[in-house]
Amino acid sequence: MRSEPAQRPWTPEQARLLGTKPDHIIARKLGRSTDAVRQQRLLRGIPRVPLPGEAKAWTAREDRLLGSKSDAQIARLLGRTCFAVATRRWKKGIALKQPERRPWTAAEEKLLGTRPDAEIAVILKRDRGTVGDRRRQLGIAHFVGKAREWTLAEERLLGKAPDRKLAQRMGRTLFSIQNKRLKLGIPAAPNPKYRRWTEAEIKVLGRMPDADVARRVNRHYSAVLSKRLTRKIPYLNPRYRWWTAAEKRLLGRIPDKEVARRTSRSLQAVVLKRIHLGVSNPAAKRRNWTAKELRLLGKYPDEEVARMVCRTVAAVEARRQQRGRKRLD
Repeated sequence: MRSEPAQRPWTPEQARLLGTKPDHIIARKLGRSTDAVRQQRLLRGIPRVPLPGEAKAWTAREDRLLGSKSDAQIARLLGRTCFAVATRRWKKGIALKQPERRPWTAAEEKLLGTRPDAEIAVILKRDRGTVGDRRRQLGIAHFVGKAREWTLAEERLLGKAPDRKLAQRMGRTLFSIQNKRLKLGIPAAPNPKYRRWTEAEIKVLGRMPDADVARRVNRHYSAVLSKRLTRKIPYLNPRYRWWTAAEKRLLGRIPDKEVARRTSRSLQAVVLKRIHLGVSNPAAKRRNWTAKELRLLGKYPDEEVARMVCRTVAAVEARRQQRGRKRLD
């Protein structure tokens, strides 16, 4: 920064401009250095103007408002964001005053845990989250309901029907039914929808894909898969055939169609495998443009030139634009 000449005094008109705009703008307008403008402004006790996009400085009046209302209300009053108000309040160590939040009474705290938090919230006219926070603060467990003793008639039903049906019939949870049955050592009732595997169905496993077996024996795919794995039956005729080392060596050496013919695979399978292995296509060799072909560009429509030179329309169009020739419609 250049130094300000000592013999150049500040006029009243120039002094009135200080603090009206950022220092660097005033300096450019008066033909002075930014340091000189800043120094003169500070000597006169004039606050600086924030730069565009920069947060404006907090005043003592604004600081006195912090905590008197909610951060959102203060933000609307001051024209600031709620985050800026909350951050300023935290830095100042000012607690948020909430006159609408009433303290908890001993009678209210006795209700916690006796019913679900949602019901307690309705009774006390408080927020459900506030009720849950207070209950956890006091170390009170959440409401799990009143335990109902098992009758002899109920115990005799265990294992006679599926647990889910018994839970609906008794008005108990599925977990309580299963827990009680396991404690008494009673095996689960067989699923009435379960159909045992026949020897004919088991013989089909592994002879065709699991999805085909599932359709044939009218079972779910996961049931067929689980049964085959349990029996440790491998695929005898899998749908997918693994690539051998000899087949992989053909990729990239001869055209994909020839590889497909020799390996008895589809052309799509050959292309996907070659791309997966990162092998380039031997048939995709670049063909340079000849002078005769270049002379055709722009003399005929791109589609006609593409047919004449055995290239794609996109290649003809790109080459014509590269040569700076106009399209002939």
